[in-house]
Amino acid sequence: MIAKVFQKFSFTSAGISSLLLLVVTYYYLTLEIKWSFVESKISNGVLIYGALMLTNYAIDTVTRQLTIERSNRHAYHLLLYPLVIICYPIESVDLKFILSSTAVWAAWRNMRMFLELTNNTKRIKRLFDAMVLLSLSTLIILDNLIIFFYPLLVLLTTNIKRDLKYFIILFMTPLIILPTAYVLLSFLSLDGYLFSSYFFADQSQVIEEQNFNLTYSYVPIFIVFVLYVISVIIKFIRTYSFTRRILDIVGVLFIVLTSLFLSMNYQFSGSEFHYLSLPLVYMISQIFVKKIKSLYVNFIFVLLLASIVTFKFLI
Repeated sequence: MIAKVFQKFSFTSAGISSLLLLVVTYYYLTLEIKWSFVESKISNGVLIYGALMLTNYAIDTVTRQLTIERSNRHAYHLLLYPLVIICYPIESVDLKFILSSTAVWAAWRNMRMFLELTNNTKRIKRLFDAMVLLSLSTLIILDNLIIFFYPLLVLLTTNIKRDLKYFIILFMTPLIILPTAYVLLSFLSLDGYLFSSYFFADQSQVIEEQNFNLTYSYVPIFIVFVLYVISVIIKFIRTYSFTRRILDIVGVLFIVLTSLFLSMNYQFSGSEFHYLSLPLVYMISQIFVKKIKSLYVNFIFVLLLASIVTFKFLI
């Protein structure tokens, strides 16, 4: 049944995915809001749901329209994304990570379209949009400056014609936006909400000993990472294009380095996992690229659903 509904992209599959994201938003609102621009629960709900929908749109563009074989454009990622994020062991909601990660994935969507286009004018526009979005994500969390390394790596390693304008846009966009925004926000006394740092935060808080419930809550995300590793192996066996291989390597590198980076901070809320959403969902969806029996598809989704219900809501 699950395999049939999401076998192709349709209003039904998109609608169910949107409804599931609404359920995730409601679940997030039942948790403690650790950081937000606003106090209203309704406003927080709108921000969270909008961010999840934008990330879902970026994942859909990258996964279905750009990378999955044209003969088999399934929509399993529309179900995978809500399931993956509900697997995150979130203890409290920190909108810094949800909003900034959304900007990062919207930027990556533009980068992927930049690589697919052949018209140089359109390419420049997509690259500029990506750099603006990355700059906005850096306004929220300053550590996102590191992510500018990934577009640079793609420009240097992929088989595209080099243009000096690309590098000017990549370096000059954040150099213009960030200082200007800092001065303006400081004048308005709003800089306290932005330019926060994850790596340089106060690390003095003692780590409390984890109880069994917290340990069990990590089982669903462990299953997700197992599926991710299997998917990476399958994807690298199937991929022959040099550009695709480079992009996949960048994705794996992002997962590894980001996971190590997040593990360095003791004040963990769980919202940080949203930085892994697109590469996790994109890569796991590659399991379903070739023709696969619906029995296996249903088994994977039932496994995720059963682990979520059992280890997050029952135990």
